[in-house]
Amino acid sequence: MLALSGATLATPAAGQQRAAAVPAGDYCGPNQSFYGGGQYTYAEAQVCLRFGSSGNRVIVNNRNAQYLWGGAWYVATSNYPAKWYASGSVSIGGQSGNYATPNPVTQGSANGSAGGGSPAALSACGTYNVTMTFHQNGPYWTDSGQDIDSGQQSYQISVPC
Repeated sequence: MLALSGATLATPAAGQQRAAAVPAGDYCGPNQSFYGGGQYTYAEAQVCLRFGSSGNRVIVNNRNAQYLWGGAWYVATSNYPAKWYASGSVSIGGQSGNYATPNPVTQGSANGSAGGGSPAALSACGTYNVTMTFHQNGPYWTDSGQDIDSGQQSYQISVPC
């Protein structure tokens, strides 16, 4: 016990620890490039762990959503949107949880993002094991044979204290 100006401050009991605060921000896995069947569609997907005063959540970014037509690449537009979703898991220290974006996210531009929810495991600093499966239909080509299917990707994302 430590006394200061008549006030008594207690120190934590032995074995008691407080979770260290995580600085607000996005902590992300690598930006990965994926092509659809026949290489007629393309996108770069990235999963991020967002920590902030309004809560912690998973964010998935979709950048450079494009399609090949007539020998040239074009980005997604409102007339030819990319429709995509992502899902996966987040784990750290024996705790785990799942996340999923809306299905589908309709993206009418080259770049977009969507929230995947707030798994309870997303709560402290440390190294998270994160998986993501990304699927995109379009832009332009809507036949499922040109869809992007990433398969399950695995990442380790470090979140500082």
